[in-house]
Amino acid sequence: MPVNLIAHDTRLEGRTPSASRETFTIQVDDTVALDTFFDQAVNIALVNVGINRLSIMAHGLYVRDMDTTAIQFCSELISFQTVGYFARLRGLVDHIILYVCHAAETEMTSRSEGDQLCRQIAILANAEVTAARERQLYTSTEVCHFFVDCDTTPIEFGDWEGEVVHYGRDGMVLAEYPEIPAPADPAPTHPDPRFTMRR
Repeated sequence: MPVNLIAHDTRLEGRTPSASRETFTIQVDDTVALDTFFDQAVNIALVNVGINRLSIMAHGLYVRDMDTTAIQFCSELISFQTVGYFARLRGLVDHIILYVCHAAETEMTSRSEGDQLCRQIAILANAEVTAARERQLYTSTEVCHFFVDCDTTPIEFGDWEGEVVHYGRDGMVLAEYPEIPAPADPAPTHPDPRFTMRR
């Protein structure tokens, strides 16, 4: 049965949402190669007859001297130079959700490179992609019991901020949500009816 996969670059501070029988988690950082991450994702997809939803939780970056944007994910980043890795997921994933600031930006760069990067991810993976054009807020708080035993709550994205774009498998925009839509799926364990996959 297809599963969900949460991929969390731990440079986005906070605890990774918990795994379950239906949801796998992978943590990466600047010491993990993209190739290693995609090896793991492909393996999870093959063992479980596919991935319904791949949620990538990471920081968005603006690379000033190149006037481009990227996603701070693994050692190489997700950028135009590395987007080809998503072709390895072709036929294995239905929907990719980018919990990333400015992932689909159209005004930060002169060529709307965030928007173009999201389109390329959709085309290469043959998956629908959901991403925000604006900065995204999230919460993760520390809870202490008796001032000694402290734990951090899982990352909670809550509502999307600003415009949200939903791309089809061909990279074309299926829908745009100009205002804050209904709450997003914060820890991708319950389906969000706005983004339910078409079979």
